[in-house]
Amino acid sequence: MMEKIADNFYMITLPMPFRLQHVHVFALIHNGKVALFDTGVNTPETLARIEYFLSSIGKTMRDIDRIYITHFHTDHCGIAGRLQEISGAVIAMSDTDRQRIHSDQETGLDINQVKTFYREQGLTDKLINGLMELLAYFRKATIPFRVDESLSDLDHHSVGDKEFQCIHVPGHTSGQMCFYFPAEKILLSGDHVLPQITPNLSPDPHNPGFRPLKSFLNSLQRVKDLPVVKVYPSHGEPFTNLKARVEEIREHHRERKNLVLASVRGGTKTSFHVSLDIFGRNLPEFDQFLAVNEAYAHLIELEEEGLIRGDKTEQYVVYTAV
Repeated sequence: MMEKIADNFYMITLPMPFRLQHVHVFALIHNGKVALFDTGVNTPETLARIEYFLSSIGKTMRDIDRIYITHFHTDHCGIAGRLQEISGAVIAMSDTDRQRIHSDQETGLDINQVKTFYREQGLTDKLINGLMELLAYFRKATIPFRVDESLSDLDHHSVGDKEFQCIHVPGHTSGQMCFYFPAEKILLSGDHVLPQITPNLSPDPHNPGFRPLKSFLNSLQRVKDLPVVKVYPSHGEPFTNLKARVEEIREHHRERKNLVLASVRGGTKTSFHVSLDIFGRNLPEFDQFLAVNEAYAHLIELEEEGLIRGDKTEQYVVYTAV
């Protein structure tokens, strides 16, 4: 599906083989060329759909001259390397996520570091081994690409007759960017603000001091008061009333934090056992991993507030109510 969102500006909905089933990318036609915002996953179907939709507006993949990437996850930049190979496009993303891409492509994750972290959070070896397989798949799912330009917070860019501003919104990843078009009053929100779900908040093995929940809530505040008429997320339907959606998400995390605190007050627990209290035991393996990340993000904030204490035992990090 392709939808016109402004003059020479299109939202392209691409399929993907994950639970969310689709991702939106955006094509801006300028001076006979095409600027893309995100690219979709690395599958033949993605490439075919991009080619089809561009041809419907008289363009080809060779007309792509620049690609702006919100963040490093494979559903947002998985096929960027192939598009760059075809077109020679300049690729731009935050320096933080560029470093993450470079690390993943050149050296890969420190598997022992990741295993140690999740073992300390209480995950079983079976779940950890399944997670390692998934992470290896995600790394291979992204075609390597060259990052030509670093995007920085509050950078202004001009593409044809349109101007946009980069807004750094760490939380879902350390380096995620939103793209705000003030004249059109449009926000391309990436995975930062979604209409029906909240993005997973995960620890960053490359940045152990990263506090995903605190960063995410601060980033919500950064976009909340933008004079936006319509928000175009990467997943789900476009929506209006950004401020109300931000408040809904903040309230969701207040409720979640209270549930996490109640779990710890019920007895000393690891992140994994807190996640079982909140999300139950009948989750697919990958969702169990996401649940632990979510619990951990709230636990470290509760610890920072002095409401709980984290202690390292011989095997685990356990949390106790203060």
